[in-house]
Parts: sequence; C-alpha cells; structure tokens
Amino acid sequence: MKRQRENSSSSSGGPSTSTSRPAKRAKSFQACSSCRKHKQRCEILDGIDQKVIRCHRCKVLEVDCSYSEMDRSIFQPARPVVKEEQRGEEPSGWQNNKSDSPSNPSPSAELFPNRPHLLWDFLDGSLDWTAPLQAIQELMKQTRTSPSASRNYHTPPPPDPSDSLDHALSPDQILHLRAIFEQNYLPWLNFTPIRDVHSPLLDLVYCTIASRHLDDRTRAEVAPRLQFLTAENVARMILQSRRSETLESIQCLLILSLWAPVCGADEDFRDGRLLVASAVTMAHNMRLNEACQVAARLKSKREKGEEVLDHEMFDAMNKTRLWMALTNVESLLCTGSGRNPLSKRCKGYLTIFPASRFPVDIASGRDLRLKLLAELFDITEAGLSIRLQTLSESDVNHWYDRFVHVLSNLSRVARVLLPLPVVSDFETFYFQMLNILVHTCRLLILYQTFLSAREYFVRTGNDTNPRWFQEVRPHGLNILTTWGRETMAVAESILVQVLEMDFRLLGTSPDYVFNMIAFAASYVLGSKFLVLQTLGVELPGSSERLLSKCMERLHQCCYSPDSAARKCAVLISEMLTLWENKLASLCGDKSCSAARDREHSRLPYAPPLYDNTSRNNIQAHQAGTPNSNSSRHSSPQSSYIPETPHYPQQPRGHWGSMMNGDVNWHGPEDFKDAVLASNDFFDDGAAYGAMSNPVYHQLYV
Repeated sequence: MKRQRENSSSSSGGPSTSTSRPAKRAKSFQACSSCRKHKQRCEILDGIDQKVIRCHRCKVLEVDCSYSEMDRSIFQPARPVVKEEQRGEEPSGWQNNKSDSPSNPSPSAELFPNRPHLLWDFLDGSLDWTAPLQAIQELMKQTRTSPSASRNYHTPPPPDPSDSLDHALSPDQILHLRAIFEQNYLPWLNFTPIRDVHSPLLDLVYCTIASRHLDDRTRAEVAPRLQFLTAENVARMILQSRRSETLESIQCLLILSLWAPVCGADEDFRDGRLLVASAVTMAHNMRLNEACQVAARLKSKREKGEEVLDHEMFDAMNKTRLWMALTNVESLLCTGSGRNPLSKRCKGYLTIFPASRFPVDIASGRDLRLKLLAELFDITEAGLSIRLQTLSESDVNHWYDRFVHVLSNLSRVARVLLPLPVVSDFETFYFQMLNILVHTCRLLILYQTFLSAREYFVRTGNDTNPRWFQEVRPHGLNILTTWGRETMAVAESILVQVLEMDFRLLGTSPDYVFNMIAFAASYVLGSKFLVLQTLGVELPGSSERLLSKCMERLHQCCYSPDSAARKCAVLISEMLTLWENKLASLCGDKSCSAARDREHSRLPYAPPLYDNTSRNNIQAHQAGTPNSNSSRHSSPQSSYIPETPHYPQQPRGHWGSMMNGDVNWHGPEDFKDAVLASNDFFDDGAAYGAMSNPVYHQLYV
C-alpha cells in the first residue's frame, strides 16, 4: 500500500510546505524496482550529490536500488529563474560566505523562490525550518562527530549470520533486560503488548532497547550484536511484509520507531517514520484500523443486553489500543517534520474508553493517555494545516478564527491534563510528560501562525515590506505580536517542566521528545540573540540559567554517551556558547555586568546515568534505599563532559551564525525588519534602557 501525502495547497489554497524540503526524484520517474515490488513509498531525500544514488527506503534497509544504475543527470531538477526582488535584500556577508559554505544534500535556495523569505538565508543548502523538529534532528546528528560519543565502545567483531538472542545473552540476562524494558519503557506505549509466552522478536527488541542500561563493558560487547540481529529482522519484516504481517512484527516496528538502538554505531540512515509507516501498512492489511468500530459494536451490544463473549471483547479492545498507540506514535514522529501521517483515527476513540475523572489503576491511566494523546494530535494536525489565503478581511478573520479555535481546543486538553500528575496514584511521570507534549504542540502551532502569514507575503511577492506583520489584523487586532509574546513564554515553560521531571525516567523518553526540548531551547536563545542584535539590550529574565540547568539535567539523564538526551545537551551547549561569545564581544571588558554574571551562569555537569556512581544511585533508587555515597541533589561534579560539535563560528551578526552557519530560522522569529520600524509599535517612551521599547514590550512582556 503506497503512502499518500496530503497536499496542503489543494485543501487550503496555500503553498505546499513541501517545496522547501530536500529535492526528490521528478514525478515523471517511476519508483525504484524494489519499492515498486513491495508497493512502498519511494523518494530521494539525500540529494543527488551522494556517491551512489539510492532512494531513502533502500538506503535505510541497505538493499540494492535501481536508481544507482541510472544516469545521475536525469535526477537534476529544472532550475527556475529567480527574480532578485522576490528574494529580498540579502544580509550583509551572504555573498562572501556562500562560496565557503559546506556542501549539503539539501537543494539550493534558488530552486524554491516561493518559500518564505529567510532573514538568515546567507548559505546555500540551508535546513528547512518549515519543519522545525526535523531540522533540529539534522543538527543533533552532527554531535556524533564527537570522539567521546563512542570512546566507551570497542570495534565490534564482524556480525555472525548464525547469531541469535540466546547466544548473545544468557536466560537470566534476557529476563533482566525484559524487566527493565517493561518497567521503564513499556508505560510510554500506553498499552500492554499482545504477546505469547514465547515471543522471540519482541524479546529481541526489548533487550536491544534496554541494553543501554548495561554496564559499559557488557554493553560494548552485547549491544552491537543485538543491533545487528534487530536490523536483520527489521529488514526481513519490511521487505517480506506479507509474510511478516503479525501483531508481533507491528509492535516491534512501533517500539523501534521510538527508540534507536544505542551502541556507538552510526544510525544516520535510521528513520523512525519509515519504521512506523511500515507498521501502519501492515496494520491496514490486517484491518486493525477497524478494531475501534468492532469494539464499539460489541460494547453497544453488551449495553443492550445481548450476549458478547468476554474473549471477543477483550481481543477487540486490545487491538483497539494497539491501533490507537500506532496512530499516536506516527502522529508524534510526523509532528514538526513536514510530513503527514498515513494512519487516520476514527471518532470512535472519543467514546470507546470510559470518560473518568481520574485513573483508578494503571490500565485506566494508560487508556486515558491513549485517548488524550489522540485528541491532542488531532488538534495539532488541524492547526499545522492552516494557511492564509489572502489579506481580505474575510480571509484574515477566517484564518484567525481557525487558529483561535485550535488554540482553545489545546487549552481544553491542557486543563484536563494539568492535575493528573498529582491526583493519579499510578505512573505519574508519564502524565507529567503529557504536559510537555501539550506545550510543545502549542509552541509549534504558534510557530505556524507566523509561518503561514509569512508564506502569503512571499507567495504574492510582497515579502520586502518590513512591517508585513502589521498588515495581518483580524478584527483589527495586531495579533502576531500578541502571539509572539506567548510563543516565547511557552518555550520557556517547556524548559521549566523538563527541570521538574525525575531525571532517571526522563532518560527513557522517546528520542523524538529530545528534539522537542532542543527546539524550545533554541527558540529561547534565538529570541534573546535577535533582541540583543537589533536593540542592543539583553532580554531580561533568567533564561540563560534555565538553559544551563536544562543542559545539566539532560546530561544527567543520559544512559549512554550517544543517547538522544546527550545530543540534545550538546546542541544546547554549543548554541549557548555562541550566545555567550557574542555577548562577550559586545561587552568588550569584564566591567560589563552581563559579562560578570555570565561567569557564573554555567553549571557543572552532574554525573550521567551511565557513570558508575550514578548507576549506583539508580540501583539504590529502584531498591528503595538511599545511596550512602551520593544523592539526587549531591554535588553535580562529573569527570565526563560532553564535547561540543565543531561548528564554524563566524561573526555574521545573525542568529544563523549560532548554528553552523547554515540554519535559517524564519516565521515567528523574523522580527529584525520589524525592529527597524519599531517606533510604530509602542509609544510608551523609553521604559527600558532609555530606548523606545517596541519589540521588548510587544513580544516579551
């Protein structure tokens, strides 16, 4: 079954955000032979500069691709003529830096003249920030260049095709790792997997994910073998999907899409969305998407007094939970990535589970989380699809009303979720994490308000107006500045909630959650940077200390040196370092109060969870006894400090210089031109720093 992508322009009249994604093969070409054979989605995501051209699916599965035998020139897209006035004035230094920019598989900006005007578009091959979480993920991959990320791993022996889980681990080790997975990772799924007493594939996946909890030496020996076995089975599931269409296979792919195996191996080609899409395809073929309707019919019959066998109802409800978990995971991985999920939820999920005031046991708590997550992602997907059609009063008001409706629905879900961590007696941490997901979805939708408005001005060739956002006035409101204030507050609230989490469980979060945390942190830093750059003053508040404590917490919750939490911490650290360097260059001397404060803004790292001392803390915590040597809030000294990736640091005077020189932020943060016209915003005088305070008051107060 081919995966169909919704065309946002056809449904809303707005431009397709896919125009700024990496170049794909021309539509006139067929899918490669392997994708045609298995009826799978086929696309080239890594550009045509790769040594051997392969589609994304074949590259992930490491199988031969018929594209590799084709003439490279036929994949060259046509290059449209771009008018200079359409692109607007380029920032100073763009011309000089363009030729020095590193090669990037993303296509040139000239291929996409209709994408939103990027204030920091000074390099070829920029990342696509219409898909912010995907762009963050690309940046986090660069942290793998750090030699410390794999220093604890020895070169594994060549894979043994005859290897098996029973050969790699003893029965006691298998039971131990299964217990770790079921205690720390299973609650994230919000359902109990459907399995037999002997489920070898699920046991392998459980052990592969939980192997990060092993001591360094054992993990270095065992994890590569487990990962090889897992990769072999995954390839077999996808390439022979008809033979592998079992509930066990679907659940294996679901789990692996959330957590990458951690063993120091290169996982650049791993794509969680491809894994969960394959699971969705299998589920469709097994008609799991109809489980909710089946369960609703059985429930209705039982309420009418008709006889319904217990095992029939039990089976239908379990399959309903599996399908809902599958759709929720796919929605999670597609959120902020620029892709639309293949799976669709029927409205029956709103009534299939009882609407209780609070969960009374673990099972009802997981059902409630399934239901709330499904509702959350339905609302988010609706918000991310909104486009601004024209600047007519009716269209602008309709655009505004749709966003207000979406944000109101998010507030409703947030209200239901807010007390659950304190009123529930079961799995309270996972209710806390739902609050982070709600705030991240709100951040992305607020981001979309600016992006959708900016797209209209670019599409109509009116993108050079420095006061473009003042022209969007639904019901006479200067709404974009109001939403700008909220966006900054929401981003900081996400970081505050991260610090309130139990770091031992935070480290078990799905990898994609750390993309969300990194995006919130980068938004806060970018806003600070732009205010300093354009107004010459610092944005007041304690955000730097907040970011520093988040880095400490993320480092502390790492279960391995190449985990997603560590990559997130390293990325935030590098951005904060560039911010501090920029601030120091503006201060000029240590007499600057900001420079003196900066000396104490960084916190030393606490021991990561894979550190021996920290591991003893976990074991003591699980045993319910304190560790005599250290505590959760002991001195946060560590012998291990994650090294930062070596991004080129060039004083270009734009936020893009914070991020390897090729990260372009637009939409909500595109306020530099607004600052140039700031006197028209707010006329309350020089309330801050003896300056007129337009952006400061309108966006951040």
